[in-house]
Amino acid sequence: MADSPSHVVRMLVSGDVPDSSESRRRQVDWERQIESLDANQMELHQTLLKLIREQTGTFIRDMSVLRQEVSSLKGKQSVMEQSMGLGALGQPPSSFADRLMALEKFAGESDKNFASHAREVKALKDGHAALKDAHGEHATLPERIAYLEKLLGDSAQTPPR
Repeated sequence: MADSPSHVVRMLVSGDVPDSSESRRRQVDWERQIESLDANQMELHQTLLKLIREQTGTFIRDMSVLRQEVSSLKGKQSVMEQSMGLGALGQPPSSFADRLMALEKFAGESDKNFASHAREVKALKDGHAALKDAHGEHATLPERIAYLEKLLGDSAQTPPR
């Protein structure tokens, strides 16, 4: 307990200093320790400030990228809404009649598309049937071989002239 700081202070105040060189050495050691702690604290503070600046910079860059992505998505959404005839988001057609007309227009376009696709399917089916009929006119491989064997057999049996 003789080395505690409060004991040293009491000794200095009371004038009870057994060895002034020893107390002076301790005071110098404490001052060095305090300076070292202050330097460490300053270094830690500078490191923390550097990290905060880096994180803030990263946050700002990420926020900028997100803003660009949101802007791009909003643009795509408005293009999609316009192509679908919906107008701006949150602004539905003004009346029930307008909405009904939009649905009728969509149904009419769907009917036209359906008729067009039905014609295409019919044309494909007709082409397929024609190809199948043309294939039916050809002899099968066994029929062809039998025909060739018959020709060869007949010619082998007739005497040469």
